[in-house]
This record gives sequence, structure tokens and C-alpha cells, in this order.
Amino acid sequence: MFVTGKYNTDTAALDQRINSHDKFGSNDLNRWIFENLQLSNGLTVLDLGCGTGKQSIPIANTIGEKGIVYSVDLSQEALDALTEKACSHQVEGRIKTLCCDHDNLDRTFEDNQFDRILSSYSLYYTSDAEHVIRSIWKKLKAGGILFYCGPSSKNNLELKKFHYSILGKKEVPIVGASIFMEGVGRDKTIEVFDKVDTVSFENILRFDSAQALYSYWSSYNLYDKSIDSQFVYAAQEHFKNNNVFETVKRVIGIRACKSSI
Repeated sequence: MFVTGKYNTDTAALDQRINSHDKFGSNDLNRWIFENLQLSNGLTVLDLGCGTGKQSIPIANTIGEKGIVYSVDLSQEALDALTEKACSHQVEGRIKTLCCDHDNLDRTFEDNQFDRILSSYSLYYTSDAEHVIRSIWKKLKAGGILFYCGPSSKNNLELKKFHYSILGKKEVPIVGASIFMEGVGRDKTIEVFDKVDTVSFENILRFDSAQALYSYWSSYNLYDKSIDSQFVYAAQEHFKNNNVFETVKRVIGIRACKSSI
């Protein structure tokens, strides 16, 4: 597995991060994702690592009553939250939830084929990149599209430098997610698919208070309880001389198309 951590299945932390991106960010990640997916009415879509439905809900709205979204996540808690949101948005009939991991994709969907497969900030949780990407290729219909995205090696670099400076470190380590996105995941996708494009997205987050910055950091997988009080102090010191703290979400997207021939 390329990524581990307590926030893999922490629904509250996930929702807090999403809310921070929406409140303090300047660009819409979903708009960028959906442009690359090329959604239309009646499609069958697989959302791998769907979380609480950040993409599943608007996908269900976009593909209409004849479309269907299979929403897969390792956290049943997240899937329960998604189901509740689907009901409130009146799209529960278009969404099917399944609790499983990426590595069992071929066994979970033995008889299913999909027009689109999406994995937003999730595909790197696989333990076998080649296996899961080949499984995705087999599950895509001819002419289908896979789009997955995740952090670049420079993602949230400003926040990471702030965090590691508290620990007395000058270097920012490269995490498994970006290694997957910029290396093995992308490379295996190029081996398997007919056409692969790498695209990028940036979202500047501008936090306007020490509390807002702390709330984001404490919901992020960078969080370190042992320096909690030091982070609060450092954040308060920053805002004594600054009106905002800026960090940039730097995202890599891999768009792969399966030949229609």
C-alpha cells in the first residue's frame, strides 16, 4: 500500500478537509474532474474511494435517471454518510454503495462494465498498482475513460514547510501518494491504456485566522498530536504579522482512454 494513515477512514476529518477546500479555496476541483470525465446522460460510473460523496452526488445529478453510480469505499461510515446525502439530494435511486478495497475490484464487479471510472485522492491506497490498473482496464467499456487524481510532490508545500519547521526540519519528505501519482501509477497506466494524458490543477487556500489554519491542519494526514500546542502557538504568531496564510493544493490528474476498436 502506497499510503497509510488514520484519516483513510475518518469521515469527520474528510468532511472537514472538504469544507476547508470549499471555504478557503479559489478553484473548483469537481469542475476540473468532470471536464476530464466527460459525463453525459445515462452513463454507468464507478467512483473508487468515494468517501462521503464529494463526486458521487453531483455525478448522479449529471448522468440523469437512466444513469447509475457505483460508489465504493473502504469505510462503511463514509458510505452511510453518502447514502444520507443521496437521500437529501433525491438521487438515492441512482447510487449503489459497496464497502471494499481497490485490490478486490475484479472480484467485486465480475459481471459489471463501466463507461467511466473515477478515483479522486484514492487510487494510491492500492497495494498492487499494476493489478488494480489492469482490473480497471478490463472493467471499462470500449471507448471508456478512467480519470484519477491525487497530490503532486509539491502539494501543500507551504503548509508542510510550516509543519516541519516546528519539528526543526528543513526538508519536506516525499509521500507515497505523490510517488504513485508521478511514478508507478502513471507509468503502469501508460503501459496498459491506449491513450494517457497527465493534467494538473491548483487551488490556493487562503486561511484568515489561526483557528482556521489549525482546523485544516488537524484534519489533514500531516497532523501530529505531539506538536499540537506548538502548532497553535506558531499559527498565532504568524497571524500577528500576517492577514492570511496561503498554501496551494497541487493536484495531478491521469486521464486514460480505452480504445473503442
